[in-house]
Amino acid sequence: MPFLSPATLRGRWVLFVSVAILWILGLSGYYLRNYRTAKKVIGIVQPISEYYQWSTISRFNPVNIDVKSAANTTDLCKAFPKHLLESIQTVLKLGHGESRERVQAQLESVSACLDNLLLFSDVEEEISGRHTIDIIADLPATYAGDPDLEDYVKQRDWFRQGKEINASEIHGWKLDKFKFLPQIERAWSMRPGRKWYVFYESDTYIVWDNLFRLLDNFDPDHPLYFGSPSPGREKSWFAYGGTGYVLSRAAVKALLARRSSDEGDFVEPSLSQRWREIISSDCCGDSVLGWALIHAKVNISGLWPMFNPHPEQGVPFSHRYWCQPVISMHKTHPERMVSLWRWEFGARSADKPMLYRDLFRHTAPQSMAVRADWNNADWDSFPPPEGSSAHSSFEDCGRECINHPDCFQYTYHLTTCTFSRAIRLGQNSQPDKGKADESGNLPTGDPRFMAGWDVGSIERWAAERPCEEVQWVRPSINRIF
Repeated sequence: MPFLSPATLRGRWVLFVSVAILWILGLSGYYLRNYRTAKKVIGIVQPISEYYQWSTISRFNPVNIDVKSAANTTDLCKAFPKHLLESIQTVLKLGHGESRERVQAQLESVSACLDNLLLFSDVEEEISGRHTIDIIADLPATYAGDPDLEDYVKQRDWFRQGKEINASEIHGWKLDKFKFLPQIERAWSMRPGRKWYVFYESDTYIVWDNLFRLLDNFDPDHPLYFGSPSPGREKSWFAYGGTGYVLSRAAVKALLARRSSDEGDFVEPSLSQRWREIISSDCCGDSVLGWALIHAKVNISGLWPMFNPHPEQGVPFSHRYWCQPVISMHKTHPERMVSLWRWEFGARSADKPMLYRDLFRHTAPQSMAVRADWNNADWDSFPPPEGSSAHSSFEDCGRECINHPDCFQYTYHLTTCTFSRAIRLGQNSQPDKGKADESGNLPTGDPRFMAGWDVGSIERWAAERPCEEVQWVRPSINRIF
């Protein structure tokens, strides 16, 4: 072996170290570029957090208001960041036969500050100074004669003739499925190129502050759908309309895209025409929308539980509904919608979104230990252990719940005790005598629904979960409602 001088050895050592450093840097760069897929690199797997590590800030100014001193809606809306509506288009879907109490509550709360709001319905009319557009009239002529549109024609003719429309004679849910695709077409036609399009319904509650924070962190030129999807037809997704959903600018473009010939004429049908047969055969417009999104190659970004199918009074507070931001709720009662909206203005924080934990404090399901004519155990419920005395009386039902490690609340009805793992307010339930047996005999026992809460356990559970981290959930079609 030839003799190597010290200088040569040093040179080779420097070369070796340099190559090793470059190799490590290159491998590290590759690893960092692929961290989202958590590929195995040099034997180590980088775990991916289920949550985004975002630092967000409220766009409202002032961030919170002394609600008691705010005399009316106008005072509250002064704080709303209306400049954001230049890039975010809001769309409210209605039906003429809907409860006017519900529509009015929506317009006096969630939609009150939206100067750019588009209202799409099945009748052209004025509601509280807002003009509604008959979106079904936009359907292509090929829809004429569809049996599910017979009520639409009847309603339209009655309205034009000035006749009173009996909502019980019009099956509004049949008409609803025809609105989903044309409302996207019309929204783009009237307000093209907006970064985001937000679609929701009259019983949808939206926390705009949280939605604005979310959208600040995404690229509208990426085809995105945000909402609470569930499995739909033929391996597609049901793009749940009740929770509300958001389409990015790129997603709307993808849905509306049509090929044209060299002469410039379209050789593909419009969005509504393209899925004509499916709309007629399907039950629901949000099912058809999910189908259309899949075929347009739009990412179905399931953001449950932030987009939430429960109403405020029905949220089952638990680890799944606790440290996550609240973006939307469905079927919130009209009388609670306005009070919730006003409360939100006073509870808003500059650097932290409203979490389910904050909503829990407002809803306060455990504020009354007992409620008559109430049912709080129709979600995540389970029967008491066999052999317990829980079915003997309402008092025994409550005593057994308190002694059970998984029971937070309970309902007693007709000698039947039901436990619940979730913490929720529940709803009014009038006395029910139950179903008669074959001999016509009614069940024995108190026909009232009596509800109770284990207040001590609930308060201890909440105190142990301070939410030091905001859980902005990543999109997932595995984590669904």
